[in-house]
Amino acid sequence: MSTAPTSLSAAPAFASSSTNKAPVLEAVDKLEGTDDWSVPEMVKQNKYFVEVKTSLVEAFKELETRMHEQNDYHLITRKPKRPFGGKCVETGEIGVWNRNGRPVIAFEPGNYWNFSLRHSWEGKFSITAPIDVLGLTTCLVGQSEAAVVMDPANRIFVIRNSGFAAYGSQGRFKVIDIVDTLNLGDDHAHYEQRPTGRGPVLGWKREVKITVGGSLITVASFFLVPANNVLILQRGNELLLLKAGQHVITNPNTSFRAFYSLGERQTTFKTQPAYTVEGVPVVLNVNLRYRISDPILLTANYQDAFTALANPAQTAVNSVVSRLSYQQFMRAQKVGGDVPDHVEPWLDAFKSACLRDLRHQAESYGIVVESFDVLDRELEGALGKDLEKQSEQVLRNQVQATQISLQNKIATETQRGKLEVAKVEADQKRTQADADFYVATKLSDAKYYEVVKAATAEAESSELKTQQDVKNIVLLAEAKKKEIQIVGDAYAGVPEGHATRMQLSVFEVEKRKALPQGTIYFAGERSETNQELVAAGMQTALGFSLAGKK
Repeated sequence: MSTAPTSLSAAPAFASSSTNKAPVLEAVDKLEGTDDWSVPEMVKQNKYFVEVKTSLVEAFKELETRMHEQNDYHLITRKPKRPFGGKCVETGEIGVWNRNGRPVIAFEPGNYWNFSLRHSWEGKFSITAPIDVLGLTTCLVGQSEAAVVMDPANRIFVIRNSGFAAYGSQGRFKVIDIVDTLNLGDDHAHYEQRPTGRGPVLGWKREVKITVGGSLITVASFFLVPANNVLILQRGNELLLLKAGQHVITNPNTSFRAFYSLGERQTTFKTQPAYTVEGVPVVLNVNLRYRISDPILLTANYQDAFTALANPAQTAVNSVVSRLSYQQFMRAQKVGGDVPDHVEPWLDAFKSACLRDLRHQAESYGIVVESFDVLDRELEGALGKDLEKQSEQVLRNQVQATQISLQNKIATETQRGKLEVAKVEADQKRTQADADFYVATKLSDAKYYEVVKAATAEAESSELKTQQDVKNIVLLAEAKKKEIQIVGDAYAGVPEGHATRMQLSVFEVEKRKALPQGTIYFAGERSETNQELVAAGMQTALGFSLAGKK
């Protein structure tokens, strides 16, 4: 097509080259027919093509005006709206009548009666869907949609976030397809190809086709490129790198080459058999980490990165393995744990020599190899299988010997552990006995001191009690002495004769108390003298005392 494309997000041109490679291709900044999202100027110059700027109704009115200016038939009906009957046009619809093969439309809601014999009812159409009737073509697309349209001159263009209304008096506009540019569909996804199967999505590509002469022809291709990925296009010997985003191609001379991811990639695969010095075939299971630094250079030589790395990787493996002996491979019981030797282990030799050769070859294809690690190795062929069996038998013997040694060591350590446990238990018992003896000693000492203190306290108490009793006796004796002295002094101070009479009175009282109740007293006639009274009293007292003793 002859329309000028818009600005593109393209990478700068690459001039890298390498011997024994495809001819050098240069990346250009622009390709005609790539990322043309606007209506071409030649289409805009069509007098019956109106681009939607405000609404489809305004576009109809503009198209009506242009048809009047060209002295053509009118497009919008002049039929008045009726309160009932006729053909009812609802909101969001247009009614179309056929007037001698050309359209007459009504877009205002209402009922329309047809009294003209030249008008026949064609039908009602939704204005949100593409309309193609009697040469009238309309289309509305949203922000994420794009319409692929063919003009009367069979030129393809793409319009998005807009729409148009057109009338083809000499040919017609045709809406081929409407594409959601943000969701091209899982059926159109392109995946990274790996030896182990399908990898992650690199991008989406959807082709829009038309049928010409019974064959399908691609008229537009839409691309959706994820972040950190790129798209490579080609026209002739020109290459174009497009960055992440939405892209479209309408130029039939521009073809799709590949999607690439600029991030670090990783894949695991098995190499072809490589032969040692003895002729033993060895297959390595390797892990390859790489990233694409120059997608243009890679596209010029290969379709994908792994295809570009497969042959160099095999060549590097053959070069390294051919310099190693079978014994060097058998020095390692497992990859990553080589047995120390005076000769450099084969794995270290592989990492140093093979990776160096692979990096050198990969740079000529725009690929940077980050690492090339061996995960496992296998021996191929009858000789290899026999050697593998022998190695496995040796390894089994080594493992068995190691297991026996380990079991003996475990048994020895177990017995040593039991001995240590017995020692610990003996120490615990000894410690417990010492503790019990110490506790018993302390208890005995405590009881001894308790008895001693109790005896001492008892002795001190007895001594204090005795001393107190002595003091009490002395005090009592002194009190008695004093009492006797006082009584004696009292008696001594009594006048003569009075004491005798008092004593006799006391005796008389005591005598009377001693006599039983009911005793009859008789008064005598004679009057005793004092001496006689005293003698009688003494006799009475003596009789009383004798009666008391009985």
